[in-house]
Amino acid sequence: MLLLAAIVCAPSLAPGAGDTTLDRATLRGLTAVNIVVDKLDPQLQTAGITADSIRARLEDRLRAANIPIDDKRPEFVAVRLTGVRANRGPFAVAVTLGAYQPVVLGRDNKTRTATQTWEIETVLLAEPKQLYRATMDSVDELANGFVAAYRSVNPK
Repeated sequence: MLLLAAIVCAPSLAPGAGDTTLDRATLRGLTAVNIVVDKLDPQLQTAGITADSIRARLEDRLRAANIPIDDKRPEFVAVRLTGVRANRGPFAVAVTLGAYQPVVLGRDNKTRTATQTWEIETVLLAEPKQLYRATMDSVDELANGFVAAYRSVNPK
């Protein structure tokens, strides 16, 4: 149980993007996004969760919301799953969805990088037989959050 508490608390300790008005403003003017799924833990893959299934699920949700997907865009939406499981029992999985965009330093316009400008996350606890479904439901929930944030600054 202590390990689960550490996972739940860790995101709140890390500085970074969120879903505030300023974070949402960074999405203004995006015309399309690429989609990236971070490398998955082998335990999650053993449970049937694949990068392809997550990517397809997210693509479907964004396309349904008329947000174009372009795999050549430097702006991308990334999904990260961090899972832990004791020898037996449920999985605890942190699912994070973030928007990354190229940025240039104000003090040195020759320094360019990509950084996370918007993010939401959720934590789920699921038995192995329900893990795939719970993970896909969480991806749907976070995709809906991205769509809402995107629409708030890019009205139709």
